[in-house]
Amino acid sequence: MKKTRISNNDQGQEDRISSLPDVLLISILSLTDTKLAVQSSILSKRWVNLWTMIHILNFDSSLHNIGFDTFIDKVFTYGNVSVKIDSVNIKVADHNTIARVFHYAMSHSVTKLSIDTCQNLCRYYPITCDNSSNTLMSLTLKGMLNFGRFPKFDNLVSLRLERVKIIESELFSCFPNLEELVLVDFKLPGDLYGLEVISFRLLRLTISSCYCNFSGHQKLMLLTPKLVFLNLQGLIPVNLEAYEAPLLETIRIDHCYPVATMHRRGASRKIMQ
Repeated sequence: MKKTRISNNDQGQEDRISSLPDVLLISILSLTDTKLAVQSSILSKRWVNLWTMIHILNFDSSLHNIGFDTFIDKVFTYGNVSVKIDSVNIKVADHNTIARVFHYAMSHSVTKLSIDTCQNLCRYYPITCDNSSNTLMSLTLKGMLNFGRFPKFDNLVSLRLERVKIIESELFSCFPNLEELVLVDFKLPGDLYGLEVISFRLLRLTISSCYCNFSGHQKLMLLTPKLVFLNLQGLIPVNLEAYEAPLLETIRIDHCYPVATMHRRGASRKIMQ
């Protein structure tokens, strides 16, 4: 009778994942929610401290029935202090948790921060920052947040605001090196005369739907001399005025209000749909 050979893999003895080098395992854990990364520590002694080496923290309050704040505090406390956290991404509704995570990102030189509060559909929360930042390069805010003027963020190059309420007319000049700005489904309060985008290094600007009580007097004013790409989409019930845009190469317009005005080096021209 011919004997059948049973491999280690058939016997369940071969663990190919654990045989991968640490650097690859850490990269894999960085792609998962941090809760799952921490839970991996029970797999074997090899995995006990791997989660403390990840450079990206992903938090989602929907994965926690209770104790979400406690879990975040433990991650911040027991993480490896010699490992620099590059990116923090969080989905949460509680305002106190938002403030805690924002403070952590500012005080630990995080370069990329994303906060998603879309789980909250009740009220707008203010998001503020008392200290300037020289390290944050990318900031994404999504959900019911009141966004006002920040201290100076010297190295921020990418800013995305989605569903937020912009409560001040001029707030982008505090990001002097901003290169890309994306505004999606944002809201302007009725008492705001308009929105000014003043940025002398901005290259790309996308605006997709703005919600306000259109009176015919609210304006979107651009002072972006290095702008090369402008994209307007959806509902934008404001008058566009753009000054000094000599480098503008691409204009994409697909919105509900047909006419905007662009002033370029003193001369004006109309941009049609």
